[in-house]
Amino acid sequence: MADEVVTKRRVTMRSTVIVGTDKDGKNLYQDHEAVDFVRPDFLDAYVEDARTRWQLVTVSDEPDAGPGGYHGATHIPESLDHALAGQTFAATEEA
Repeated sequence: MADEVVTKRRVTMRSTVIVGTDKDGKNLYQDHEAVDFVRPDFLDAYVEDARTRWQLVTVSDEPDAGPGGYHGATHIPESLDHALAGQTFAATEEA
């Protein structure tokens, strides 16, 4: 698989919510962040779905295979509007 090219993109999702107030009546905020590494064949569906729940969704310009590397397992969430939704592709062996 030496000819394989990493094409996954890093998708970063962020939201900030008010969780209460301090003793002076000032708002207290909590930041939430999630990161995923998504194959290009379902990237558009993934981003569209993420934008329904997150305030900010960004996609890396450069390929990034993430901690699982190119050969790591890939799960396509059931919530996506995609033909492969709900499927998991097992990790592959490096050549």
